[in-house]
Amino acid sequence: MSISSILNIAKNAMTANQMSVQVTSHNISNVNTEGYSRQEAQFVEETPSLIGNALLGNGVKISGVIRYYDKYLEKQIERKNTELEEQRVLKKYFERLEGVLNEDSTKLTKNITDFFNSWQELSTDPQSTAIREGIMQKAQILTRSINYIYSSLKDIQIELNENVRKEVDEINRITSSLAALNTKIFEGSSGTSEANDYMDQRQVLLKKLAGKMDIVSFEDSYGRITVLTSNGKVLVEGGNSWNLGVLNNDKTGFFDIAWKDLQGNSTDITEGIKSGSLRGYFTIRDQYAVDFIGQIDTIAKGITTEVNKIHKEGYSLNHVKKTPEEPDGVPFFKELTGNFAKDMAVSDIVKKDIKNIASASEVDDTGKPMGNGIAVNIGSLIDSYMFEDNTATIINYTSSMTNKIGQLTLGAKDFAQYSEDTMEIMEKQRDSVSGVSIDEEMANLIKFQYAFQASARLFTVADELFRSILEAVR
Repeated sequence: MSISSILNIAKNAMTANQMSVQVTSHNISNVNTEGYSRQEAQFVEETPSLIGNALLGNGVKISGVIRYYDKYLEKQIERKNTELEEQRVLKKYFERLEGVLNEDSTKLTKNITDFFNSWQELSTDPQSTAIREGIMQKAQILTRSINYIYSSLKDIQIELNENVRKEVDEINRITSSLAALNTKIFEGSSGTSEANDYMDQRQVLLKKLAGKMDIVSFEDSYGRITVLTSNGKVLVEGGNSWNLGVLNNDKTGFFDIAWKDLQGNSTDITEGIKSGSLRGYFTIRDQYAVDFIGQIDTIAKGITTEVNKIHKEGYSLNHVKKTPEEPDGVPFFKELTGNFAKDMAVSDIVKKDIKNIASASEVDDTGKPMGNGIAVNIGSLIDSYMFEDNTATIINYTSSMTNKIGQLTLGAKDFAQYSEDTMEIMEKQRDSVSGVSIDEEMANLIKFQYAFQASARLFTVADELFRSILEAVR
């Protein structure tokens, strides 16, 4: 073996160990980077040289930098993140709905009870204006609490609708980035590098995308991924990406999701999104918020309709004798044909003069109201079945509504916690494969440092040999 061969071996060894120090340093610096996979420079022997009848080694070289990565585990994490993000949305917004509907914040059941009790109190003193003042106060508290619940539920729906649009924008940003990374990975894989860092970045984006909607992805022979929606619409293929958009649904007034082809034509894919944060937004916006708005509207309609029906048959303190005698026909609440929870209010004629509140169901010969029939009948509505299905009193109905949201919130919390726990287990499994150990990397750093220094010593040895040869031929 010539001195030049020793120098070449030293050079290659120093280069290999220097590269290993660089890879190790890269691992250490990215110990806290999300989605980073540990890398390692692969040492292989250089092709030996035939010298006489012997094969003599030519040192070492780096064949490439490998990435510690379990693609099956990463797929599991993607799918789990789809479930987790949906449950997080459900948990958050069930808690929001509970904050609107629970008795502690709205006191709806108490307000209903106070309102009907005030009528029972009027029945004990039908001529009292002071009690009528109390009825007016209780009625306004009740209507405002129902109006508040309605507006709060609608605000949540509007917020959810805006979140859908924001999620679509974020999905488009992610798919565009995935397409760009596909191009970089393809270009990097054509050389000696396997573009490991780009692959890590791509996996982080895939996990985020999976959290927003259920997707299907697979990798081609060049390392590029193709991403599809669960119903087969292409989102990413090679260096190209397809955008999603939002469509206004004329029936609901909210956004649906549209997939756009390369010609700009839109296809509604809302129903095809079965999980992820988008499905969570749809579930609350289009199902539960609608249900609870319907229930609070049923309550408002029931109270307004039944109280007005009885009140219009009564006689007030302002009653003027008529021939033949006729009830005043005054509605207690504003008469509505729809949007009861939104617009429920005390009628203008009652607000103008509380003496227009009726308590009597009959009059004497002079036209003066007598008795307390109207007050008794309205007060007894609290125990009646005032809804169309005739299955519950108003208190039972409101209690059922608050109990339902309580159970939904509890279930969502439990499911979200389960999803977070299982995700934590999977992340730990991933760390055992792809995670960086500072202790291990520091040990490798020292090992490669000493190997580099030993390789550098070969130059000194080669120099001394060369000097010996020069002195021998003088």
